[in-house]
Amino acid sequence: MTTTNNRDANVESGARHEPGHIVIAATQGLRLRTEGLMIDPSGWGLACYHEALGESDSARAKNILAVLAGFAVEKRFREERGYPARDYLDVTFNRDNVVARTLLGKLSGDYGRNEERLTQELDELIERHWLAIEALATALLTKRWEPLKPLKSGGRWSEENETTAKYLSGEEVVRILDEYGIGAVCDPG
Repeated sequence: MTTTNNRDANVESGARHEPGHIVIAATQGLRLRTEGLMIDPSGWGLACYHEALGESDSARAKNILAVLAGFAVEKRFREERGYPARDYLDVTFNRDNVVARTLLGKLSGDYGRNEERLTQELDELIERHWLAIEALATALLTKRWEPLKPLKSGGRWSEENETTAKYLSGEEVVRILDEYGIGAVCDPG
C-alpha cells in the first residue's frame, strides 16, 4: 500500500476494506475463520474466511465477489471522505485483484460481460450491506492496539515494520453481522 500523508486515512480505509471482504463473503455463504479481521497502524489488514471450493462458475463467482469487495468498499469510503485514491499500481498488482482477474478468466462466457455483471452485483451488495460494513469497521477501530499475533501459516500480513494490530475475532464478526440480518458461520478449520 502506498502511504499517503495521512496515516489515519489509511487506517480508516483499511478498516473498511477488510470488513468489505468479510461481509460479502458471508452474504455468499462462505464460512468465516476464527481469526476474523485485523488491521495494522499502516492500514494493512486481513480478512479471514474460507473460499468457496470447486471449479464451478458459482464457486468462482462467490470468490470473485468476496475478493473484489475490499477495494470496492475502500474506494467508496475514500471518495465519500475526500481521501486520496489508492495508487493505481497498488490496486492493479495487489493479490486481491490478481486472484479476481484470474478467476474471471476461468468463468464460462465472455470475460467483459462476466466482469460487468459481477461488478454490478457487487455494487448492489455493498449498497445493501453498507451499514454492516460500517459496524464492523467501527468495532475494529475501537479495539486497542495489541502486539502482532503470528498467523497459523507462519506468514506475515502486515506492513514489515509494524508490531501492533487491532483484531476483531470471527465470533465477534458473526455476532455483529447477525444484528444486520446476515447469517454468518465461523469455522475454525
